[in-house]
Amino acid sequence: MHKIEKEKLKNPPRVVGRLAASIIISGAISLIPIMLASYFMVNYLNLPLYVLIGLTPLYYVMTKWIFNLVILMVVRAQLKPVEEGLHPVDMRNKTVRNWLINASLTNAAIYFMGKPPFGQTLFNTFVYKRLKAKMGPGATADKISDPYLVEMGTSAVAGANSFIIPHISDRDNLYLKKIKLGDGAVVGVNSVVFPGVEIGEGAVVGAFSYVPRDTKIPPYTFWAGVPAKQISPKTSK
Repeated sequence: MHKIEKEKLKNPPRVVGRLAASIIISGAISLIPIMLASYFMVNYLNLPLYVLIGLTPLYYVMTKWIFNLVILMVVRAQLKPVEEGLHPVDMRNKTVRNWLINASLTNAAIYFMGKPPFGQTLFNTFVYKRLKAKMGPGATADKISDPYLVEMGTSAVAGANSFIIPHISDRDNLYLKKIKLGDGAVVGVNSVVFPGVEIGEGAVVGAFSYVPRDTKIPPYTFWAGVPAKQISPKTSK
């Protein structure tokens, strides 16, 4: 075994510490514009106390959205490259470490965006694009894990409670691969799509379906079931 490999075995990377530091730093940077806005309103506008109290709801919305937008930018800047394929779950593996960091940061960003009326549910496409998902005009999705490994064409739709998951992991292995939806492709409600799936232009996956990893769905076909299988033959547009 090479000397470098021995050193790695003796001193495995401290992934948990890096994850915690990334999240704490992101939160701290995100608080700066909120603190500046607070200082400006109190010290320069010289508004009476009762006016400030009356503006509390507006102030809350403003500060929350500043925080949300900053955390998205900070997380995007920290996302690390990952290599597609099958990887042993080993903290010395760069892709595994990077994926863990990315997963923690993207989940934190989506969590901070919150729920309606102020949260990400109404702005999924905006949020996922900030997290490096490639989504064409009119594309929308409900739940995406690892947005940076998802590509959706023009007007592609993943319906309510559907889950796009570009990773599979267990005790021993981590499998990562991009998921691609062509123009006008549709994933029905409550369906799950796993790594490596490619759904062709105009193809439809029925509701409550499970699409196994690396499945290739031809354009303009209808698939459904657990696991999903082709129901109708290829048709014209």
